Amino acid sequence: MESGEEPAGGCEAAFAEAQRWVEAVTGKSFGTKSFRAALENGVLLCDLINKIKPGIIKKINRLSTPIAGLDNINVFLKACENIGLKEAQLFHPGDLQDLSNRVTVKHQ
Repeated sequence: MESGEEPAGGCEAAFAEAQRWVEAVTGKSFGTKSFRAALENGVLLCDLINKIKPGIIKKINRLSTPIAGLDNINVFLKACENIGLKEAQLFHPGDLQDLSNRVTVKHQ
């Protein structure tokens, strides 16, 4: 294994731990969705931050559109900054996007 590589399953264990914590704090289950899929619409993230600091997010967009999800994620990230997290501690909104439908162009 090269320096800096994660051992097999390293990310999965971290995702499982984070999932258990989010579910415990919010009282809501991810269900059968993957870690990314459960968070991509931002609703669960907004619920999470509202449990940590009640009322920090006044309105959660519950429409099932990509734009609504992006809006929720941006509101969540702003709320994280408002409670003292630094930008370097946060993820980029695009990190939760479903990339499976994108076309990849290979250079030859």
